[in-house]
Amino acid sequence: MKKIWLIIIFGIILRLGLMPFTIHPDIRGHYLGGLLIAKEGQFFGVYDYISRLPRDHILAKLYGDNFLVYSPLTYWSHALFINILSPLYPPGLLEKLITYMDQAARDPGLPWLLFLLKFPYLLLDLIILKLLWHITGSKHRQATTLLWAFNLPLIYSAYLMGQFDIFIVLFMLLAAGLAGINRPSLAAVALALSAGFKPFGLILVPFLPGNKIKNIFIAAVSYLVIIAIYLPSPGYRMYALLAQQSDKIWYAKIMVSGSQYLPVFLVGVVLLFWWSYIRPKALPVWGWLATPLLIFYSVVHYHPQWFAWISPFLIISWILKPQSRLLILTIFMAHLAVVFAFEPSLNFGLFGLPYSLNRWLNDTNMSLIRGILAGSSLALIPILSSTNK
Repeated sequence: MKKIWLIIIFGIILRLGLMPFTIHPDIRGHYLGGLLIAKEGQFFGVYDYISRLPRDHILAKLYGDNFLVYSPLTYWSHALFINILSPLYPPGLLEKLITYMDQAARDPGLPWLLFLLKFPYLLLDLIILKLLWHITGSKHRQATTLLWAFNLPLIYSAYLMGQFDIFIVLFMLLAAGLAGINRPSLAAVALALSAGFKPFGLILVPFLPGNKIKNIFIAAVSYLVIIAIYLPSPGYRMYALLAQQSDKIWYAKIMVSGSQYLPVFLVGVVLLFWWSYIRPKALPVWGWLATPLLIFYSVVHYHPQWFAWISPFLIISWILKPQSRLLILTIFMAHLAVVFAFEPSLNFGLFGLPYSLNRWLNDTNMSLIRGILAGSSLALIPILSSTNK
């Protein structure tokens, strides 16, 4: 147990050490929504706030009316963080970061502010570790903890970029844990909570065990409860209910006529659904939740922080399915290339370094790498079906 605690402490120190020194502009978006709720009382009007400002207002000019595009729990959670931690913020610096980022970058208090903005994610990360222990079992606790400590996709997303995808990771993993102890209804609620941040989690609901219609109904009602108060909001319906990022899942297609096509992601998910319906014991519960994600990364031009969603399931697979390890390493290396192929603000720019690998990771090379990522991800699916846990 002593070794496990040493690994946990190392993992915490690693995360604490990264929090103050990296920044990505996207951190302003979810904290702007949280700030409007916490400090401006815009709980009901957050999605329409910018559109109602004078056109020469700094927020209207800088961001436009379609800036707040995330689901409600994103802004509620960050409003809670602000209410709890704002007494520790350098005065006025969060507001300056949101409106005048260049000036905030020169402020000596920025590292402390970044530390506080990312700190709540560490508490969620420790809950994720506890859930991983539960799923992998006590005899694998040390190995699980070590992989958690070096969970680079989640570290990148939460502690380098300051993104909130860690909430999605937490609720997807919670759903796997609840379903694994025969609580599919609660697992459906957990996936609805993940959709309260980004809607993708709803795609996983049909893969829960038990009565699928009941699970879908529970998840749908739970999600409706989360979003109901914003349905009258024009800004929410136009920009957040069906955010533009969700269109990415339909980009990959096979033309079957001059105007009709097969959406590749949908074909893959439907195929997996019927497999789970016909042979529900073919994969472990956590494996059924992982497989739609593997299809997703195979055919979608995903944002690099989204890869954090699959990271705990890859840890579980590494521990419980040793034959998957070479595939997981290949998937990880291909994903690393994806990260460096994006604009510098998503890689070297996080550390303020003026480097880019785009010259080598051009569209042609990245197409080949994405092919390797897709093939390896799809090859992982049948491995998950061997020797069920």
